[in-house]
Order: sequence, then structure tokens, then C-alpha cells
Amino acid sequence: MCSAIGPGQRTRIGSTDLTVSSRTVEMLRAVRGAPDAPVGITPKEVVWRKNKARVYRYTREGPSPRRTPVFLVMPLINRAYILDLRPGASLVEFLLQQGFDVFMLDWGIPGDEDRDLSLDSMLTGYLARAVRRASELTGSVSMTLLGYSTGGTLAACFAALYPDGPVKNLVLFTTPIDFSDAGQLGRWSQATAFPVQKLTEVFPTVPAHFMDLGMKLISPLPGTVGVYVRLWDRLGDPNFDVAGWQAMSRWVNDAVPFAAAAYRQWITEFYQHNKLAKGTLVLAGQRVRLERIRCPLLNVAGSADTITPRSTTRAVMQLVSSEDKEELVLKGGHVGILVGRAARTELWPRLVEWLEHRD
Repeated sequence: MCSAIGPGQRTRIGSTDLTVSSRTVEMLRAVRGAPDAPVGITPKEVVWRKNKARVYRYTREGPSPRRTPVFLVMPLINRAYILDLRPGASLVEFLLQQGFDVFMLDWGIPGDEDRDLSLDSMLTGYLARAVRRASELTGSVSMTLLGYSTGGTLAACFAALYPDGPVKNLVLFTTPIDFSDAGQLGRWSQATAFPVQKLTEVFPTVPAHFMDLGMKLISPLPGTVGVYVRLWDRLGDPNFDVAGWQAMSRWVNDAVPFAAAAYRQWITEFYQHNKLAKGTLVLAGQRVRLERIRCPLLNVAGSADTITPRSTTRAVMQLVSSEDKEELVLKGGHVGILVGRAARTELWPRLVEWLEHRD
């Protein structure tokens, strides 16, 4: 970042010569344009819907040469387009190019009328029916279930509840399973510190900005002021992808509220009591036993993930019964390893290679 320089003076960074005033204009344009950045534009159609949730089937030319479709289960508190961010930075686009039939479950945006929507309903009334619809459309009795973050936790619960069901392969991206040491979010969520019962009595949906603030406070300076300091510096690089920055900025600041009943379950049963890892979690009247998962498992984690640190992601490897299981730990954080600059050469080809051997 440059030192104090008058508005008319020039600053030279890299090979680019810019006045401070012109760079200020470029920065304002980048920030103001972020909320309208084009995202999630891979062609698709809605093939199933329930309440606010939608299942998308992404358009491809001709039949899929792959036998096993990929069904993406997205997080509950983030917009689903993160895995279809923009052309060239879209896992969906990459999977289509590699010949896969791709579906995505987007949970949508809950309203106040959804305050009683529980994780039980999301698994049995939404995810189970959505997967069934995808099976009907493809004629495939099995598929790869790929869950990201909290979507991965639900995907693991689903695979455990239906061990003889349609899940042929299970892929987890930065997915919390063991909450005994859940980092800063775990400390903030302790029963003695966090009034989740009162919060969910007052709010029928936990406001999006409440959870967004919590995520940013994990690393307060890098997650707030640091974003704009880095943007200022990078605007001096002629190779800087402003459109890419805008797309990611839109997603980061485009959080989703959390239905009160589901949020209360998430905090109390997962963070506070760690029932999933302990094998005592009950959903829809059934105990969720991860040892019932026998299908091939790929567990992907970030070495510098502060939202779902390694202490939360590694335990699944010992808790499932799968003989075919692999863990891939990549350098980076919760989002960067999935859609960052290196994702196209690091994660995505390795994911496809893993899927090809289990098609």
C-alpha cells in the first residue's frame, strides 16, 4: 500500500504508473460494481422445487458419457452459486466439460414463515426427494453426492441414514463433522456464552448479517479493512482480474438467513453437544451413525481453513466404515481451495480423476 501521496501525485507499483486519484476511481468502480457482478450463469433448468428450495440440472449437449451423475448439496448460509461463480471459475462448468451430468440443490432463502423448518425436514422432506427426482431424470439408481461446508454435513448425515440408498460416492468439501474443537466458532457457540434459545425465539430466521459478521470476526482485519487494502494494492497489477474480484466479493457479502429451528439444532446438537461425531444424533426419528457409510469417500480440506479447521474435518476418516477412502488436504482456506486461482489446476482435476475411477 502506498504512503501519503497528494491527489495529483503519481505512484508506481509493478510496471503500472497510476495517479492516486485514478486508482481511487478504479477502486470505487470495482466496489460499486461488485453487487451486480454476473454470477451463476452456466445454463440450467429447475427440475424440482419445494418451498424455497430448487434443484437445478445444468444443461449439456447430448447425453452424458459418464454413468454416475454428480449431485451438489450446498451450504445453508451461503448462496449456491459459489460452485458456479463465473466462466473459468466454475466447478459446475468444469464437471460438465468432463462429461458429468450435474445437479445442484439450492436451499433458497427462508422467510419468517419457515421458522419451524428443521434439519430433519431438510434431510427427509427435501434432500431425499431431490435426489430421487435426479435419479428419475437420469435413469441412474446411484449418484455421487458432493456436499460443501454445512451442505457436506447434511450429505454425510443423508448417506448414514440411507446406507443402501442412492449414494454411490460421497465427496465432502471443507465439511465439519467433529465439533469437539471447532475453533473460534466453537468457542463463541458454547452454551455458557451463546443464548441460542433466546435468539431463535426472537428471530424466526437468524439474520444473514448476524452470521456474516461472525464469519468476518474470526479474522477481523483481513476480513474487513484488509479486503480493501489488498484491492488497492492489486489494482496496480495489469494482470489483476477485477471481474473475478467482484464476483467473489458479491458472494462473500451475499449471505442467507437461517431458519430458527434448523439453526437451533445446528448450534445445540452439533456445536455444543457434538452429537454427530459421538453417534448420538437423532434426525427424523433415526440415529445418525456414520459407521453405516460404506461407499467410497473423498474428504477435501483446507490447511488454513479457519471456518472449518482441520480439527473438525479429519475425524470423518475414522468414523466411516468405507474401505475406499481418501483425504485431500490443500493449501488454502474454506473457499479459496474450491474456487481460487489454483482450484482449476489443483482440486478440480484431482476430483475428476477420483470420480473417473469410481464411475
